[in-house]
Amino acid sequence: MARLVTIACLVLAACSGSVDNGENNGLTPEQADAQSKWLHGALPVFTAACRECHDGSMEAAPVPAPGFLAGASDLEIRDTLIGFMPPVVNLGAAQSSLVLTQGEHEGPALDANQASAILQWLVAEGKAREDTNPPIRTAMVVPQLCTGGNPGDPTCPINTIDLSALNVAGASFSFVAQAAGADLYMTNMQFTAGADGLHVEHPIIESWPPGAAEPVPDPIDRFFNVVINLMTGAAPQLLGNGTASFQGFSPADPISIHFVALDKFQP
Repeated sequence: MARLVTIACLVLAACSGSVDNGENNGLTPEQADAQSKWLHGALPVFTAACRECHDGSMEAAPVPAPGFLAGASDLEIRDTLIGFMPPVVNLGAAQSSLVLTQGEHEGPALDANQASAILQWLVAEGKAREDTNPPIRTAMVVPQLCTGGNPGDPTCPINTIDLSALNVAGASFSFVAQAAGADLYMTNMQFTAGADGLHVEHPIIESWPPGAAEPVPDPIDRFFNVVINLMTGAAPQLLGNGTASFQGFSPADPISIHFVALDKFQP
């Protein structure tokens, strides 16, 4: 096992492009921290609470359970979990990861300590890999609020986030924003393709509270399974049903959108 771990670590360091400083078996400090939080924090939680159903043995069961914890070694399990499709973890917005937001299902919900151990690992893993996997994120915008009338009226502006800077020239995301008490309520949410079409996977609406160094992701990660693929000239497509209420997002705070994948139309 020790030899397997060392080989895997060296591969991870090579993939990251980091320079080996001769410590931690070739891992950077960030990679070593992430691996420690996996082995001693998150993995024991998954083993105790999740692996019996999600080790790959029940994918063909009458009530199937996705095998996102399959693997012959501790690090293989980690790699399966990170690369599983549809995604169950999101290293760019850890709090929105499905493994944390799933709640009670065929199995029990995680308790606070279990969720904390997994979240700490996800945050550390994201930092360890961020140099090679920069987040795909739009610029921040402060929503202009609709106070009455119809979308497009002076009192009900349509907000548009340009996606051109993310290598999808002419593509955009638009929405109407309202205040629902202290929360943000969005309607008419839709993506519009540009000259090369648009391919979207797993968009996450994020809020930026005052002074925040990192955004707060959609707490229930409601669009985790969304895939949108628009040809050039296609009609705009709604995100979900076009409407969502974001509890805990102040209508006065800027928002951005983080994507697991964003590209031109995929034939």
